[in-house]
Amino acid sequence: MCEDITGNEALAFGAIAAGISMATSYPGSPSSGTMNTLIDMAKEHNLYVEWSANERVALEMAIGASIAGRRSLVCTKSVGMNVMVDPLMCLNLTGVNGGLVILLGDDPGAYGSQNDQDTRLLAPFLELPILEPSSPSQGFEMMKEAFNLSEEFNIPVILRITRAFTKSHEEFNPELENIIQISKGYQAEAYRFVPYPGNAVEMHAKLHQRLADFETWANDIQHNEIIGYGSKGIITAGFVFQKLKDVLGEEIPIDIRILKLCCLSPLPKKIIKQFASSCEEILVLEETDPFVENQLKVVLHDLGLSPRIWGKQSGHVNWEGELFRWHIQKALEAFIPEYQPVRNFLAVNEPAERPS
Repeated sequence: MCEDITGNEALAFGAIAAGISMATSYPGSPSSGTMNTLIDMAKEHNLYVEWSANERVALEMAIGASIAGRRSLVCTKSVGMNVMVDPLMCLNLTGVNGGLVILLGDDPGAYGSQNDQDTRLLAPFLELPILEPSSPSQGFEMMKEAFNLSEEFNIPVILRITRAFTKSHEEFNPELENIIQISKGYQAEAYRFVPYPGNAVEMHAKLHQRLADFETWANDIQHNEIIGYGSKGIITAGFVFQKLKDVLGEEIPIDIRILKLCCLSPLPKKIIKQFASSCEEILVLEETDPFVENQLKVVLHDLGLSPRIWGKQSGHVNWEGELFRWHIQKALEAFIPEYQPVRNFLAVNEPAERPS
């Protein structure tokens, strides 16, 4: 039976369906909504759920559960991720035992934050994969998959969302019957979770191989999808795809092809080549910084492809704050001169509310 489910709820349901034993966090919008849903369901599903003293403690609790073989979720907002960087710079080397997923809630527009940071920029520095769902149902599936990927590739996985995603709704069946918590158990292995001068470089090399394997997976998944056949390409990252759909309407213009990108780091080069090979121009739509845009230019250069790139660096897409539908409409009107919007989003006041 289908239910009307928010983005926050979809992620919580996905974590439960993945068989987590623990969820930890420090309060912070927009990821707290997922945590609150897990608190409401904790007794029914025998979860240990904790508001920790800070984000670093939340991560370290989850690491302990992972070492013991249990799946654990850490919910954090953008500035909270900054607090977690120190332990993450060792966790990336040691890897995990039980699956460990970090739900990262970014806040484009600073609706509940002291800054407007794009935390995706930390992913290459941390050398960790980052996924971003485009809808609540995809968020549910991607959360489940993220735990499997974490264990398969022996690496923490970041699942990034934005405020707009958490407030979105979709009808689908989350299928939460007969859920079993997953435990891999623990086998003692000397220095397995202890990086030190004698093994750090070797661990670093293994991390690079895990990321290469992760990219191979990302090239062949259905979450990254090419739609249409035109010579003008549009690349969207995560939930921005839904905003683009609202602006374009039900029918995609015949001369447009869209890449719905949901694995943002490492960028899947194979599907980028497949998409860009037929494009003369590419418009990149993302929130907030030109994260995909800048990576794309490097990948295209290495592939010997040279379509013109439209985006934040070229001044065609706003760089600061949330990317609204009227921003997308303005970008499309410049990118496709003959484009006729199905609705004039320039007359719509987004968002409807903003905290004082």
